Amino acid sequence: MKYISIDLETTGLDPENCQILTIGAVIEDTNNIKPMEELPTFHAAILHRRIEGSPFAINMNKEIIESIVHYQTAEDDSEQFDLERLTGMKFMNESDVAEEFYYWLAENDFIELNDAGSGGYITRRNGKMLPAITNKTRPITISAAGKNFATFDMKFLVRLPRWKQLVRIRQRVLDPSVLFTDWKNDDSLPGLSLCKERAGLDNVVTHDAVDDAKDVIELFRKSYI
Repeated sequence: MKYISIDLETTGLDPENCQILTIGAVIEDTNNIKPMEELPTFHAAILHRRIEGSPFAINMNKEIIESIVHYQTAEDDSEQFDLERLTGMKFMNESDVAEEFYYWLAENDFIELNDAGSGGYITRRNGKMLPAITNKTRPITISAAGKNFATFDMKFLVRLPRWKQLVRIRQRVLDPSVLFTDWKNDDSLPGLSLCKERAGLDNVVTHDAVDDAKDVIELFRKSYI
């Protein structure tokens, strides 16, 4: 089974009034377990002209916002490239996120080259031939995983331009908290830190989107490795 662990860093909790700052996504294949550092990873920072949200979330993510500002005020492409290499993130406009995510999925074999949904058109991305995005493109369907993904992250993602056209998330979402719930003593599902502690992992949560997405995979691996 293939699933994608997805995590967002945002400027707050309200998808109608807050913004996505970064998106982290990591592909796991339970039939082909690889070292964590070898898993295909998507890590993007979203460029905004204005930052709006809650003071708490904005302060917590101030380093991300500083990186976005640095990228936007860079003197040349070389400086922007250096920042991408330093942070491990691609910086992109909100309008480009869904398309970039779609092509990342395609590069990792979530769609066939001859898929009829592209109308027969192909494009070259990173040296690989892929179905081109056209007005006939059907969304790529994925199984998603994440801590509170269904009630939080997905509500932000579906508001991105063209997301619903290009990406479809299966209704059943994987949340690792049910694996680490103390059904006798817990009043609610445990948070990511407590899940990690109960799994025997370091319970630090970095609030880096890719790190958090990998944490979710580490938790699930306790059930199938």
